[in-house]
Amino acid sequence: MTPIPSHTATSLHVSSLRVRVVSPLARLLKIIRFSPLLDTLIAFARWPSRRVFQKQLYFSGLESLPLLLIIGALAGTILCAELHHSFGQSTAYSLHLVAIIGGSELAPLLTALIMIARSASAMASELATMRVHGEVRQLQFLGIDLTAYLLLPRLTSMCLARMLLVIYFSASMLLAGSIELAGFDSPELLSRLAHDLSLTWPLIAIAKSALLGLATAAVACREGLDARNSSMTDIPKASSRAVVKALLLIFVLDAAWAALP
Repeated sequence: MTPIPSHTATSLHVSSLRVRVVSPLARLLKIIRFSPLLDTLIAFARWPSRRVFQKQLYFSGLESLPLLLIIGALAGTILCAELHHSFGQSTAYSLHLVAIIGGSELAPLLTALIMIARSASAMASELATMRVHGEVRQLQFLGIDLTAYLLLPRLTSMCLARMLLVIYFSASMLLAGSIELAGFDSPELLSRLAHDLSLTWPLIAIAKSALLGLATAAVACREGLDARNSSMTDIPKASSRAVVKALLLIFVLDAAWAALP
C-alpha cells in the first residue's frame, strides 16, 4: 500500500476542516441574510424610519423635559421637607433617603405616569387615526414594513426617552431637595451624598425606566393599531384604553420588580 505524501495529507485535513467549519457558517449567514428580523432592522436603519424615531424622541423626550424638571423639583422639595421637619431626620440622611427611595422607586414611577398621560395617549391616537383613515392599509399595499416604520421607532424612542428623563428627574429632585435642606450649603451636601452612594440605584432606576417605557409604548402601539378601519369613535377609545392598560401594566411591573430578591 502506497503511503500518502505529507503535503497531500495536510491538504486533505485542511479541506475537511474547511467543510466542517465553513459550510455551517455559510448556511448560517445565508439564513441570517434572508431573515425577516434582519430585513426589519435594515429597514429601521433607513432615513424614513430614522426620521420617525427622531420626531418621536423629540416629542416624548425633549418636549417633556420642562414638565419633568418642575415635577421632580417639587417632589424633591416635598420629600425632603417631610423627612427633615416632620420626621426629624438629619439633612444628610433625609437627602440620602430621597436618593435611594425617590431615585430608584419614585422617579421611574412618576416619569412613567407623566409619559403615559402625555405620550402614550398621543401615540395611540396617532396610530388609531392612521388605521381609521386607511393609511396603515396603504402602507401595507406599498410593501412598507410596518414594524420598521411604525413600531420600532416608537418603541425605541419611548424607551430611550424614559432612560434619559429619569436621570434628569432624579437630578432635579436631589438638587431641589438639597436646596430645601441646606440652602447655600447644598453643594457640600450633594458632594457628601455622591461620596456615600454607590452606582447601584442609578442603574436600577435606568433599567426600570427602560422596562416601563418599552411596556408603555407596546401597549400604546397595540391599542392604536387595533382600532377599526371605519369607526372614528375608536380613536378616543384607543387612547383611553392605552392609558388605562398602560397604567395597570406599569404598576404590575413595578410591584413585580419590587418583589425581586
